[in-house]
Amino acid sequence: MLRQGNIGAGKLALEKGGLALPRYSDSAKVAYVLQGNGVAGIVLPEKEEKVLSIKTGDAIALPFGVITWWYNKEDTELIVLFLGDTKTAHKPGSFTDFFLTGSNGIFTGFSTEFVCRAWDIDEATAKQLVGSQTGNGIIKVDGGVKMPEPNKDHRNGMALNCLDAPLDVDIKGGGRVVVLNTKNLPLVGEVGLGADLVRLDGNAMCSPGFSCDSALQVTYIVRGSGRAQIVGVDGKRVLETTVKAGNLFIVPRFFVVSKISDNDGLEWFSIISTPNPIFTHMAGRTSAWKALSAGVLQASFNPLWLETTEKMGALKSLKEEYAIIDANFLQFCASHGIFSVEDFLVHDVYTLVASTEQLSNSYRLKQGINQLLSIIETCHQPWMNGLMLLEDRKQNKRCLSTGCESFDMLLRGGLHEGHVTELVGPSSSGKTQVCFQAASNVAMKLGSVVFIDSGNSFSPTRIQQIVAYISGSAENKINGILQQAMRNIDCHAVFDIYALLNVLHQLKLKLKSQTGYQVRLIIVDSISSLIAPILGGSNAQGHALMVSVGYLLKELADRHNIALVVTNHMVGGEGGTLKPALGESWKNVPHVRLQLSQDHARNIYAVQILRHPYMASGRNANFMIP
Repeated sequence: MLRQGNIGAGKLALEKGGLALPRYSDSAKVAYVLQGNGVAGIVLPEKEEKVLSIKTGDAIALPFGVITWWYNKEDTELIVLFLGDTKTAHKPGSFTDFFLTGSNGIFTGFSTEFVCRAWDIDEATAKQLVGSQTGNGIIKVDGGVKMPEPNKDHRNGMALNCLDAPLDVDIKGGGRVVVLNTKNLPLVGEVGLGADLVRLDGNAMCSPGFSCDSALQVTYIVRGSGRAQIVGVDGKRVLETTVKAGNLFIVPRFFVVSKISDNDGLEWFSIISTPNPIFTHMAGRTSAWKALSAGVLQASFNPLWLETTEKMGALKSLKEEYAIIDANFLQFCASHGIFSVEDFLVHDVYTLVASTEQLSNSYRLKQGINQLLSIIETCHQPWMNGLMLLEDRKQNKRCLSTGCESFDMLLRGGLHEGHVTELVGPSSSGKTQVCFQAASNVAMKLGSVVFIDSGNSFSPTRIQQIVAYISGSAENKINGILQQAMRNIDCHAVFDIYALLNVLHQLKLKLKSQTGYQVRLIIVDSISSLIAPILGGSNAQGHALMVSVGYLLKELADRHNIALVVTNHMVGGEGGTLKPALGESWKNVPHVRLQLSQDHARNIYAVQILRHPYMASGRNANFMIP
């Protein structure tokens, strides 16, 4: 099938110190790093060498004529998968590499005279150069050889990490999909191939579908196991098999494929023989069945076709609660025959989104479509077992570095997404300074920060100092880095609990309704100055408001994979000892509670873990802030 489809497949494995010698291939390919970290060298025709750091999940497009080398300097084996188009290859269905050096390098076939003239060297030197490398394809690099260091700028446009990239599909409890195309990796246009990485949760299903643009799909199972079925002409099942890590299979043109994962989930990487593939699905939200009228469905199946869905409320009933669902949005939906949530469910969402492109209010209409999807998802929250929660933690809840090494080491990477982290300590213990440090580092390197300031403590000048220290850049570069960091910090001044609730509710709606809007870190400095004034005595309303704030903070952190930091002061306890403010009711809100202190004489801060979901209390570390 690979030969018939002109598709090639290969896998490279390098141990520590292993170098895959420079070569070019007869085929355009997509490389995918299955395991490990390493370095890749890529030379495009008549261009300078690009030296890239590569890691698990990286996809690299390799057009015709590129020269590549691959090197592993880590203890973990580096494994790279290659899938590509062989229609113009030396042998259809397989890759042929032409090595520049080694025992089978191209210059071993030229006479000494040709080599001398090509490189303008004498005969003795030519013989020494051509015959010096006896390895074939892969060699072990001598410890004395200094290999080139990767340049982080060389990754731009050359590689895309599928594990970190924005998701094209994200179904909670179902799975996630990242699609490689000419938009996120322009080089795939030159390769002539598209690709995708699909990760199914345990017992989830990838709905039956087919490539409707005559493309072939070649799939490599990266992790897990499951069942696959392919149905072809005349409704005949042409394949039913169990697939597991290491398996490779090909789906013929126009055949329908579906997969169901086992308990541990299923992950695969595919190439599609077109750079911008188009798929039609036969089930799910975008099912082709939903585009067919009820009469056609009834006649197609049988006369006893029964209504399987219940009429849901009219869209206009949502108008009062959701500002984005306004008269213009309702008019747009009506023009497509959409008057109820049910109408919306059976409509092709992608077609609906595409129909907004030529309209002046396209962006706002897309917000409305996304708002409806969020409402529907909220109404049907799936139950999640422990394994699914663990997978969610591994896949979606990462650590954000604060930029302070010892602080991050204590927390095993930094601030955890999905957690509310509380910083407690007396005045001048470094709470706000840690907030500035974390906000600066995240805004510089990772993305957007929302800084909620309750005491006019936010200082752009302090951010500038920290950015300059972290970047270590020349003065002419600092301004650009600082501007980027400051653009990524959205600061809100709030002075009472009601203003805080308003900001949090607005942020919640914005995260739900605006496609592409993502926040990595939220900071509330300080939470106690907003809550403490409403507590005391038998004020039940004050405690209710505090609980509402705590619930909102936890919901934002978990649902949107955000690291959330709040600061809290300390008050006198029994025997004159200090304890965190806000009492026992607040104590259970933060997932992580850290106590800060400062040695003013040495200008050193200390942090101690008071509470953590999976770390022992009492662990501590010293750190400095510039």
